[in-house]
Amino acid sequence: MIKVYQADYQNADHCLAIRELLDLYARDNMGQRKPLRREVYERLVEDLMRRPWIRVYFAENKQEMIGIAVCMEGFSTFNSAPLANIHDVYVKPGFRRQGVAHKLFAFIERHAREMGFCKLTLEVLEGNLPAQETYRKMGFEPYTINDSAGVAQFWQKYLT
Repeated sequence: MIKVYQADYQNADHCLAIRELLDLYARDNMGQRKPLRREVYERLVEDLMRRPWIRVYFAENKQEMIGIAVCMEGFSTFNSAPLANIHDVYVKPGFRRQGVAHKLFAFIERHAREMGFCKLTLEVLEGNLPAQETYRKMGFEPYTINDSAGVAQFWQKYLT
């Protein structure tokens, strides 16, 4: 039985699970393929706590944390309404393809609807075809504003 709920930063087990699951994600082939830097691992929860617009959700199976999603509140100017960006999603390898991501996303969607958000957004790597398939089944599609402008791309510029 998979339970999904929002992380509680006051719960030491939740704080440890956030660090451990995000470190596993960082080590994954769809992550950076290396562990989180020690200083990042150590301050991660404290940094999240300082940002109330970031929410962390867990998927748990028989008291084992098996999945995590980190969501950030954004704002859609075209809708003049808040949105939720599902920034990080990770499911432990032994639990993939068993509906864990679907349960996480359903919980996040219910929470977003309750809060009056207009949409959910996410990024997915071009080569992560299993995730793309899963996201399409859940109703996600590449982001466009109009047919002639094409599909949006997610770009970055490091500031350090």
